[in-house]
Amino acid sequence: MPEKGMIGIFNRSYYEEVLVAKVHPEIVLRQNLSHIGKVSDITNSFWHERYAQINNYEQRLHTNGIKVIKFFLHLSKKEQAKRFLKRFKREDKNWKFSESDMKERAYWDDYQKAYEKCIQMTSKTHAPWHIIPADHKWFMRALVSQIIVDEINSLSPKYPILDKEAKSHLEIARKQIEIELGLEQKS
Repeated sequence: MPEKGMIGIFNRSYYEEVLVAKVHPEIVLRQNLSHIGKVSDITNSFWHERYAQINNYEQRLHTNGIKVIKFFLHLSKKEQAKRFLKRFKREDKNWKFSESDMKERAYWDDYQKAYEKCIQMTSKTHAPWHIIPADHKWFMRALVSQIIVDEINSLSPKYPILDKEAKSHLEIARKQIEIELGLEQKS
């Protein structure tokens, strides 16, 4: 977590545990959980427990003064295909494509269901989801930026106030820099 007064951005996160792992339950099996030995052990109550853990974690963050802002960038399957084509056609974009992208695309409907359930179960007053249409990058970026600005403004941020000692150090440093640059005041 970022320290107080700082901003941290997570691209993906612990949410993978109720998204990718839900679509690919073999991931859960590889986690060597004591109560999960086979796919049939991964029941609805297992997922509800994971959602509850996420909600509890975000509630704890909120209680401790950390603002949680979550964005789901909703890209259509057609737009994803167009973006893949750009990656194929432009050599400077080839690196963005992975063979696994096509394999995961086959699970599109499963991912949509996982996202829907995840958002439904984890969007809370203290940590809401913002569903952002993402087919048009400029629009998506404008929406996300505005939400972030609004959230920061809601915190009424203020610059720190320096105490007398810090102001003294600041004045000493200013004089040293002025001397270094030849800007010192002549009496």
